[in-house]
Formats: sequence, C-alpha cells, structure tokens
Amino acid sequence: MKTVTVLGLILLGLACTSTPAGNNHQVAMQDFVFAPESLEVAVGDTVTWVNQGANQHTSTSGEVGAPDGKWDSGVLSSGGSFMYVFTAAGNYHYYCQIHAAMGMKGVVTAK
Repeated sequence: MKTVTVLGLILLGLACTSTPAGNNHQVAMQDFVFAPESLEVAVGDTVTWVNQGANQHTSTSGEVGAPDGKWDSGVLSSGGSFMYVFTAAGNYHYYCQIHAAMGMKGVVTAK
C-alpha cells in the first residue's frame, strides 16, 4: 500500500510542475517571410517557429543587425522548430539572421 501512496504523490508532483497553461501559437518560416509577420499573444503564451520551407532560417530577437539576446533559435533546417514563452508584456521584434537583407522580420506583441 505504501508504494501506491508514494507513486501517487510523485505523479501529483509531476502534474503540478507541468508546462505553462498559456496558449500555443505557430509562426511559419516560408521562403523568405514569417507567416504571420505580426502576432498578438497573451503573457504566458508560447510561440513556435516552424521552418516549412527548403531554406535554412533563424528566429533571432531584436532589430535587424542588433540582436537583443532574448532568444536565438540557431539555424533551423527544413522541418525544424523553436519555441519561446513570452513572460512579460511588450513588443518583441525578431528577424532571420540569414535573410535579414531580404526583409525577413516579424514582431510579437505580448499583452
């Protein structure tokens, strides 16, 4: 009987430490654009960038040529993805380091 009680407490503890309860949003990396380019989310929401094209891309926070260090997906090949949880309100600009000169940028507004 002790085993069942201990196991129950462990499972209860795991349930209490699950992922944030926010919504999940997706931004596609297609050719040389983010789709959507502009996205509004609630604080606590997660955004997942998914490379749906043939070219490699990044999602790098900040303005073109001036990353701010909030996140950097690294290089994502076709099918790759990267997630970020927005924990504070604000406007979060980001761009693709590889295709910045082509205007590949976006913004997430967390409220």
